[in-house]
Amino acid sequence: MLFASIGILVLALVLQGIATAGAWVLHRGQRYEDEIVWLEKIGPFIPWERGLERQIDALQREAVRRELVAGRLDGAVKALRRARARLKARGAKPDREMTAIGIETYTRAADHVERLGRLSAAADWDDSLFVYAIRADEAQHRYAALAAFMEGLDLRVRDGKPCAALARVAWAKQGLGGEIPGLQESVEEDLAVQCGQSRRRGRG
Repeated sequence: MLFASIGILVLALVLQGIATAGAWVLHRGQRYEDEIVWLEKIGPFIPWERGLERQIDALQREAVRRELVAGRLDGAVKALRRARARLKARGAKPDREMTAIGIETYTRAADHVERLGRLSAAADWDDSLFVYAIRADEAQHRYAALAAFMEGLDLRVRDGKPCAALARVAWAKQGLGGEIPGLQESVEEDLAVQCGQSRRRGRG
């Protein structure tokens, strides 16, 4: 029994060493994506390592930030989506830092597309930010989500699509299961008026 316990302990130490050494080599070689994949694959073999999830989360945050700093917006969006998918798979929410990085990523994406003159497409990015952060723990992040949603409505109106903007209000309410926190009733009322006018002009 003693020898079996010692054997298990030795095996655990070996696996821990392999995990640490592999991650160190990949990180030193700036193979950050491979490092994440490595830790995800070896994780099931070292279930006692409680800090592994936090380590991977940190690496994924850095992956998004690295792409943003380098000006690679597409890469940042892809890295953010991977991070979100991983969090969702284990039923977790983005932490404060990851939420802030996500807000910055979606804001930059919306601004970039707006500069290209694609207003409704830019509004789609604002809506993505809204979905991402409207349930955040931090009040400032929830406010950023609402501000992005409002901007998206304005972009759709400027694009000549007030009815699409009105539909997004209904979409947001359905997703939230109720009212949109912080959104004044007059916003929806104004959009309804503009939508009606747009439809009448269309028939005219």
